[in-house]
Amino acid sequence: MEPERADLVDVLFRRHYAALLRLGFVMLGNREAAEDAVQDAFVALHRHAKSLREPEAAEAYLRSAVLNRCRSWVRRQVTQRAPRPLMLVGEHQETPEEAAVGHDPAGSLVVALRGLARRQREVLACRYVLELSVAETAQLLEISEGSVKAHAHRGLTTLQKRIEVTR
Repeated sequence: MEPERADLVDVLFRRHYAALLRLGFVMLGNREAAEDAVQDAFVALHRHAKSLREPEAAEAYLRSAVLNRCRSWVRRQVTQRAPRPLMLVGEHQETPEEAAVGHDPAGSLVVALRGLARRQREVLACRYVLELSVAETAQLLEISEGSVKAHAHRGLTTLQKRIEVTR
């Protein structure tokens, strides 16, 4: 690989790893799965960096790759038919992720975001975690700018109803 392409991947990793990890965590609610999605995206970029036509598009490629890997992870979780133990009505065992993030305001927000519809969650993650513009979000998710605004509005309205604001 050309040195400038290798440097590109290194620079992108240093600048965007944390934001992409936050995006993955918001989408999945699971840190290990989010780390795997981000790592897989960087590995794929490194592997294909030589064939990049436009190196300046690498950042957008990474965001798309992380979102696609998150979607795939969710699909795998839904389609797995592993037997699950029966739970009594009202019985809920807190997962380590819920225990870690469920007791602080930011963690409560992540839990609330995970409860949104997929597209609303994706739009809000792009707009407020990655701080993308409406146009950038529309391009990344391959939807219209009007859809971005509508999903953001619906998602924020739902979050506002779910989150109790304390003063």
